[in-house]
Amino acid sequence: MWFFSLAFFAVIFMEMLSDFLLVTDRCTAWKVLNGNVSEAEFHNLQQIVLCENQKVSIEKKLASTILLVLMICATAAFVWFTFLV
Repeated sequence: MWFFSLAFFAVIFMEMLSDFLLVTDRCTAWKVLNGNVSEAEFHNLQQIVLCENQKVSIEKKLASTILLVLMICATAAFVWFTFLV
C-alpha cells in the first residue's frame, strides 16, 4: 500500500511541478525534467497551460499561486494518508 500511494503522489506532484516550472518561465529546470525541447515548443506549451489561445487567459501570478497551493495540499494529503495507513 505504501508503494502505491508513494508512486501516485510522485506522479501527481511531478506533473504539477512541471506545470509550475512552465508558468514561472524556468525553462532550464523544465528541460531537465522533461527533456530538451526548442524555445518555441516551450513557449507553445506555456501558452497551453496559461490558456493564452482562449478568449480569457490566466495570469502567471495566479497560475503559479494556484499550482503552489495544489502542491502543498497534495503533500499534506499524502502525509495524512500515510499516517492513516
